[in-house]
Amino acid sequence: MNFEFPPGWTDRTLAAVRANLLAWFDQTRRNLPWRADRDPYRIWVSEVMLQQTTVAAVVPYFDRFLAAFPTVAVLAAADEQEVLKLWEGLGYYRRARHLHAAARQLVADHGGRLPDDIAVWDALPGVGPYILGAVLSQAFDRPLPIVEANSLRVLARLLGYRGDPREGEGKNWVWAAAGRLVPPTRAGDYNQGLMELGAVVCTPTTPACPACPLAEICIAKRDQLQDAIPPKKKVKVITEVSEVGVVIREGSRVLLCRRPEDAGRWQNMWEVPHAPREDGESTEAAAIRIARELAGVEVVAGGEVMTIRHAVTRYAITLICMDATYRSGAFAPGFYAEARWVEPADLDGYPVSSPQRKLMTEIVSPNHQRRLF
Repeated sequence: MNFEFPPGWTDRTLAAVRANLLAWFDQTRRNLPWRADRDPYRIWVSEVMLQQTTVAAVVPYFDRFLAAFPTVAVLAAADEQEVLKLWEGLGYYRRARHLHAAARQLVADHGGRLPDDIAVWDALPGVGPYILGAVLSQAFDRPLPIVEANSLRVLARLLGYRGDPREGEGKNWVWAAAGRLVPPTRAGDYNQGLMELGAVVCTPTTPACPACPLAEICIAKRDQLQDAIPPKKKVKVITEVSEVGVVIREGSRVLLCRRPEDAGRWQNMWEVPHAPREDGESTEAAAIRIARELAGVEVVAGGEVMTIRHAVTRYAITLICMDATYRSGAFAPGFYAEARWVEPADLDGYPVSSPQRKLMTEIVSPNHQRRLF
């Protein structure tokens, strides 16, 4: 896409943007664990975790993940279930599977090296323009741009872009703008500074313009358009979904099922069987049907364990979790890839989604055990 700077911008303006941002970042940068050095592995792991996730949420996960998998070779040698377990609660689990697959590819094809090579990184699972630019600019000082939610907002306001930089022509525009602004040296620090500025100063609402190193250059500030640029996200239409989950018990054990590789979400993670409730169906009838259809077993429905409310993309899900007692039948792979009878004390060893972890915590709680027995 052909990109043009706003009227009045000169080479001196561009130089001032770069110099001011780098000076500000040098003085105010947060002390984050992945900034300790230019290790491409640590940078890569952090950037994958930071996609669609806040810094505060990522820090403890990053520390635990690096303690378990300190090198790309150790990560590549790990079982996927170990990786998913360490990722549990961070969400967007496809990121973890791609990271693991990419580590194996790096070990198989490049001896575990993370090279300064655009072609190598571009061929890895889960690596798109953002990860490519973030890792290669920070680890190897390649002058490659990055665009994510924070830098997108800074660039749109700085340059006074009135369209929506999140999609269509606006998305092409913001990547072209980022490419023109990134400096030939210290590109990694510049990219981090751009993201940091959006995170702590140029925030979505009430930006702290007096503290901004780019305030004197910013077109949105000049024209008092900070609240209008970028335009508000389109409101999603939320669909309410009622689901029933079934805690199937045989003696003290609980039936846990693994989602298949091609599941729409939470691939290869474990859970109790659950599915939407049909119109007019009672929770008891739904529990019996779901156990039969998804797990291949007949059950006697019991009482409610708990209700969990959570959101997935455009769905607001109410999951009613029911106790059930195993009567007959044997699991056969169908919707689920496999199933295991698990003692409650061992449930913590399986990677599960956040809603399912809430259920597992309730299952093993002393109060719940007393109600059962």
